[in-house]
Amino acid sequence: MSVEDNLKPSIMLISPTDIELDIKRLEEQLKIHQDQESDNVQKIREDIQRLWDFVSWLKIAQVQGVWKSKTCRHSVNGRCNAWNVSEPERIGLSSEYVEAGGENVKHVVVEKYPHFCITCPLYEAKRS
Repeated sequence: MSVEDNLKPSIMLISPTDIELDIKRLEEQLKIHQDQESDNVQKIREDIQRLWDFVSWLKIAQVQGVWKSKTCRHSVNGRCNAWNVSEPERIGLSSEYVEAGGENVKHVVVEKYPHFCITCPLYEAKRS
């Protein structure tokens, strides 16, 4: 083989139909990916809506707890005298929300933690 043979240009012919087929395949793959992304975005939107609904419910419950903590006859000086919470950690209550009273009695400070009042079965409205 001579040096001149190596210098000859090598040309490869590609048919336009081959390129068109490749483009169509790529467009189909792109469409599949777009559909998957659209589905994922829709699922994320649904999840966000469910979370928002749940958080909205919690906010309503929180408002109810605040109202009950301020209007209950057992709430005296911001603490609940209806409950003796001897072991707050066992019920998942942080010690910062508990105040020790006389005779080794521990009361929930509902002024700091009104959530405690949300479902309290001992709620009674203050009497004037």
